[in-house]
Amino acid sequence: MINRKLTSVILAASVMTTAFCSCNFITVPSESSSDLTTASVSEEPTPTPVPTQPPVEVIVKTKDGKTIADTDYVRLMDDVKPEMMNPEYWIKEGDDQILMNDEQIAAFNDKNRAVILAGDNKTRMPHINDFEETLDGNVLRTFLSDNAKSVPSKPEKFFLNGQPTTKEYWDELVRLSNMDAVPDEIKVQYGFTTKRMSVRMFPTEDRVFESADDKFFDSLIYSECMPYMPVVVLHESADGEYLYVVFDSFSAWLRKDAVALCHDKDEWTKRQSPDKWLVVTAREIRLGDDPHSPLTTNLVLPMGTRMELVPVKDAPDIINQRTTYGDYVVKVPARGEDGYIKDEYVLIPVSDDVNVGYLPLTPANIVRQAFKLLGDRYGWGGDLQANDCTGITREIYRCFGILLPRVGQSSSKGVYKVDMKKMSSKEKLAEIEKLAPGSLISFPGHMTIYIGTVDGVPYVISSVGTFVQPAPGSKEVLHPRSVVLSSLNVRRRNLVSWLDTATTALTIKPEEEKNEG
Repeated sequence: MINRKLTSVILAASVMTTAFCSCNFITVPSESSSDLTTASVSEEPTPTPVPTQPPVEVIVKTKDGKTIADTDYVRLMDDVKPEMMNPEYWIKEGDDQILMNDEQIAAFNDKNRAVILAGDNKTRMPHINDFEETLDGNVLRTFLSDNAKSVPSKPEKFFLNGQPTTKEYWDELVRLSNMDAVPDEIKVQYGFTTKRMSVRMFPTEDRVFESADDKFFDSLIYSECMPYMPVVVLHESADGEYLYVVFDSFSAWLRKDAVALCHDKDEWTKRQSPDKWLVVTAREIRLGDDPHSPLTTNLVLPMGTRMELVPVKDAPDIINQRTTYGDYVVKVPARGEDGYIKDEYVLIPVSDDVNVGYLPLTPANIVRQAFKLLGDRYGWGGDLQANDCTGITREIYRCFGILLPRVGQSSSKGVYKVDMKKMSSKEKLAEIEKLAPGSLISFPGHMTIYIGTVDGVPYVISSVGTFVQPAPGSKEVLHPRSVVLSSLNVRRRNLVSWLDTATTALTIKPEEEKNEG
């Protein structure tokens, strides 16, 4: 994720798709395609001697008979072979070992809490689980003041609807932040998000860019929220349309209609620990039209979304005039007319790519989840109902119950970590080959998911905005703005390879297995 700022000060930064579906494809398998089988089309006999015969088609298939991807229709990176487009190509013996059990993951999440620090490097927001009934108003004022300071000194350098912004425009955003109304003692409220929505630096849905023709890098976006995430609510905008909320690793403005309030912290805490839950393991699923449930109609549930699962013995036989055969019944929070939670029962087809409980944390499962996002749109900060490099890692790892911070993921604690800043390329390659598939490799401005090494070349999946092909002599800056499979030999704008730029590699494992060197 490329860090873009309005000025040198930004909002309280933390210090810290259709699932990949194998498409039809014809190719010749490589010798390394150990998990693939070939099926040949038999040759037709010719009635008379003819010097030429029809060509023989060789179709590469997975063990379960599915084809992979047809390179007549799917473009690949220069050093990506067609057979690499299947996750099973990368999964080797031993990759099904469990890296951490539920208790170890819970300990990791507790130790890996992100610190939400204000621009003065002193004022910090309490962790979401540590809030009490009230909060000192000066804490919030400091964060809102950081926002106000981020207003550009040259507003004409930013564009709204293709037109330069003005000082008056930014002054209005500051006014909407309602700083004067922050009390000395804030009464803390608790709630849950109800939909996927961008989280903003100011209380507005305006999209502001650094050029008139840019549509991808909204300067006002801070992050995204997924449906059904716990939040702490601290403040309301001057127009009453937005709430200032705290998530697990950041705080910012969220539209009010995306938050359902709890009556107290006890209710909020209890709702976070249902007996059973259903996890979305697809790129995303979409709730259909339901004339009886407008609050959940057409909601998008991205990978990693968790919902309370209702046992058959406790679930209604009929929900919204539908009998519940062949569906999971989940209970989700919706926002009632009074702003408080109104529970809604939702039916999730058993045919959807979902899982009862979290997936086991194994290298193989991490790789399979990453491949489900291949080709998905790049979304800066979670914009465009998509995600950027750190966003997709959050989504993938949520499928296992792991909470990674929105920023500073390479600073995660309790992991096997390798500092590669001072290593040569040869030394980096040696360390990377030791990594379990699904590990994270990062460098300034970008995070990738390692999937394996072939012939001495490491490969990764990442959500990327720009790169230069690894081909010798290539200098053209390409704009995939997608989740892609590539080697670490692709290059940045300055033509330095990702491998040479790589600074950190980490594998999430129990604390006792982390690298002490």
